[in-house]
Amino acid sequence: MQPGLVSIMMPAYNAEKYIAQAIESVLAQSYGRWELIIVNDGSTDNTAAVITQFTDPRIRVFQQANSGEAAARNQALAHMQGEFLAFLDADDVYLSDHLEVTVAHLQAHPECHGVYTDGYYCDSNGTPLQTLSSRRRGPFVGRVFEEVVRGSDVFGPPMCVVLRTNLITQHQLKFDPDIVIGPDWDFFTHYADVAQFGYLDHDTCRYRVHQTNITVLTGLRRRALDMAKCRSKAVKMKNFNTCSLEIRLVVFYDLLVNLLRGAPDQQIAITYWPEFMALPAPHQARLLRLMASKALLFEDKPTYIEAWLRRALELNPKDFAGVLLYTIYRINPSLCKILLRAKIGRPVDPLTIPPFIDLKKAQSL
Repeated sequence: MQPGLVSIMMPAYNAEKYIAQAIESVLAQSYGRWELIIVNDGSTDNTAAVITQFTDPRIRVFQQANSGEAAARNQALAHMQGEFLAFLDADDVYLSDHLEVTVAHLQAHPECHGVYTDGYYCDSNGTPLQTLSSRRRGPFVGRVFEEVVRGSDVFGPPMCVVLRTNLITQHQLKFDPDIVIGPDWDFFTHYADVAQFGYLDHDTCRYRVHQTNITVLTGLRRRALDMAKCRSKAVKMKNFNTCSLEIRLVVFYDLLVNLLRGAPDQQIAITYWPEFMALPAPHQARLLRLMASKALLFEDKPTYIEAWLRRALELNPKDFAGVLLYTIYRINPSLCKILLRAKIGRPVDPLTIPPFIDLKKAQSL
């Protein structure tokens, strides 16, 4: 790897509308030691023609049949030559000092393997809407593995992150091509397991929210299943059981109660994973009870609720809520559903909430 060189990966699919602005934002960087690796992922529009307008020798272009974002990112990883890795999607932009400030931080702090910054979500015209930090927890520095396992809202969009490449090659890290939405979260989770991070409270980039974002276009159910893959892979990581009980409960709640609702075979299998069974019995029982409650509220005629409630009682026979729910369900499932709705009020199904809905509302004001 070439010292001081930043390899910028840019996957591109049907990106003709915005990719010129993205490339121009790289050309405008105050830090000049970079290579831009563009992977054209089988675009069917004029993306290739737009790219050819740029003749800077630091721009390297690779073509591949349409294989998805993760495969395009892996293609970029295979060709990177830099000491550092940066991310820029074809519809986003850097501000002029993004590389300068992030590289300076990593060079000044050899104990840091990665650094991330602030920036703004913007609309299709580039008008800033909301800071990246306003939708994050943290900021967190040092070993951030637990927090990245907890949720994808530590870094947000990957364009704000710059990494040292030596850990990527040393640990043979790659993006999972089976994950359409969230391959960056999965990648960062594995990177954070072996890395230390720094943070810069500095505005360096713009993430464009528009109707052709892959996050927007992908169906909500598919999105949930991809997020479930990220969660499941995190659970199976060697250091997952070193996470606090709170983190592990958050992961299993999201995975079993939210993301995999309506996929009972997967839910049941996970509740017999060693990582789930390592949870204290009362917590296992509570998760099973919540799985049953959510299925009762939002699914038609589920056949597995009684078995989940019975198992919850076996794990924690002193749980009053579990006893009451199981008893009422055995007597009258319809009444049980009515009482649950009366207790909760008008329940909101998280699987029906589109991503960036709040930002879209802000654009319409």
